Amino acid sequence: MSADSTSSLDTLLAAWQPINDAHRGTSRFSTGVHLRIYRCLSWAGRADQLNAESDADLVLILRIIGFNSLWGRSYEPGGQHAGEHKTWAEFLVSLTQHDEMLQGRMTRLFRLHADLFQSICESPFFHREFWVEPGAASLQENANIAERVRKRLKDGRTSDLLWEFTRRILLLRGQVVHGNATCGSSLNRDTVQAAGTALDLLLRTVLEVIILDGVHDQDLGWMPVPYDPGRELPDQAT
Repeated sequence: MSADSTSSLDTLLAAWQPINDAHRGTSRFSTGVHLRIYRCLSWAGRADQLNAESDADLVLILRIIGFNSLWGRSYEPGGQHAGEHKTWAEFLVSLTQHDEMLQGRMTRLFRLHADLFQSICESPFFHREFWVEPGAASLQENANIAERVRKRLKDGRTSDLLWEFTRRILLLRGQVVHGNATCGSSLNRDTVQAAGTALDLLLRTVLEVIILDGVHDQDLGWMPVPYDPGRELPDQAT
């Protein structure tokens, strides 16, 4: 176990491996939630190999990718689909509801690290309006949201926190992944490092719920998996 009492990735990988082996059988590839976990652990594991301070931008990106492995959806041409924020937040809220009937790991995480998650919700640098018009009056709404999150977190009501946290992480992702920030910039170290730490804690807790508590057996929209190598493909034309 790590110092924060959340299972290490090595522990989670060791617990997942026999579950995946039983699921896969003689098949070459895992599918469904098992493939999602495999992909997630690969990206999160790579992030753990980097220096959390000097490689903070890369650590953040890798952990965001790891999370996306769990909640990402396949979009068929012309089909209807929810936005990324709605999809990610609803995935976490649904998983938390399952967790509340099991070990309550998510609520404990938010209470133990309330200052970290609250700081992300409160920081204007994670708020879109700050970048539209720094100092805008609409930033008061950000303060109101942060206060509401604080009260509901104290009461153990985590859904507001999840919606606001994912909104802010996706804003930061848009800045970093799309080249709208400078790599290693001193101006965003606090936001990037705080987000990377929060994503690490949250991702490992989510994996505990899925792997250790058996939520992989529940339907949280695991199928279909985007770009599934085990999916039967039509014969290739020769």
